[in-house]
Amino acid sequence: MATPTRSTTRTDTQESPVHEQPVPWWEGDADDVWWPADGPAPTPPARTNPPVIGEPLAPPPPPPYGAPSPSDAAPEPPRRPRPWGIAAIAALTVGASVFCGAAAGYLVASSESTTVDTATTATALTASIDSSDLDVAAVLDHVDQSVVSVSTTIETVFQTPRGQAVQRGEGAGTGVVIDAENGLILTNAHVVDGATEVEVTLDADTTPRAATVVASDAASDVAVLRVADTTGLVAAETASSDTVSVGDEVIAVGNALALEGSMTVTSGIVSATDRSIATESGTLTELIQTDAAISSGNSGGPLVDADGRVIGINTAVASSGGTIQASNIGFAISIDHALAIVDQLLAGSA
Repeated sequence: MATPTRSTTRTDTQESPVHEQPVPWWEGDADDVWWPADGPAPTPPARTNPPVIGEPLAPPPPPPYGAPSPSDAAPEPPRRPRPWGIAAIAALTVGASVFCGAAAGYLVASSESTTVDTATTATALTASIDSSDLDVAAVLDHVDQSVVSVSTTIETVFQTPRGQAVQRGEGAGTGVVIDAENGLILTNAHVVDGATEVEVTLDADTTPRAATVVASDAASDVAVLRVADTTGLVAAETASSDTVSVGDEVIAVGNALALEGSMTVTSGIVSATDRSIATESGTLTELIQTDAAISSGNSGGPLVDADGRVIGINTAVASSGGTIQASNIGFAISIDHALAIVDQLLAGSA
């Protein structure tokens, strides 16, 4: 099985020895997704992997003297091939970027009731995009003002022989503006999980803005942030997931590796639709699979079609490990599903 790695970015100052790593979750079919811990992930326990297709098997030892030859033995009934699911292909890692710090539990944050309408239509842009030939620059120009980088401060209190100590870390991810007037931003729950402070920065700005977590649901990996300063916010235009087809050209935009400067943009196609993957918090459904590169820090960022419309929220990526190889397999929560969860969260029903 692939070796999972952590994907949120933190700089760490601590008053005591580093907090003990959490117990790995990769054992068992329900634990195929590793929601990244601090830095490189620990080495998983030894496991017997199935032989690689085409790999020669070792010859059997010769039978003892006097034993019947293999041709005299009763024929062995044919074995049914083992169905290999995503667990046998690769481990999944989320695309949030983390520098040190301790992992926190995935709990649904309490949400306060609000009357905000998340279906606010984005301001129409005049740029015309020819979807028959992907123009990445034009697509980015269409969505750029709606994408923000998300920075978090995380504090973990733990016990040491000398008493309690606090470990501080910083995390980074991405968000998408869904309601400019009310300052609402959509991101992944794991991006802000355990955060004591959250800030967002527009791609064109250098000054971060304070944000609060309005609601969060770990099971669906969806969270809603709010900023008081709505200056310059533009709500993203979205496209129904029903319009997405395998082979459609897409781009992924995000705060990859928390690099300074503008957002990172990668392009690819839709590889599959309506995927599901199992996590410790539940099963993520209605996922769009893409071969557009998704890196640490991309979590919560948009997957955009050739017309500059958001069709998904980048969430997880498959990684290689051992003899298992995975290349260019990323997953985004379909925007229809994500916005439906947002409506439930804001209504207090999730």
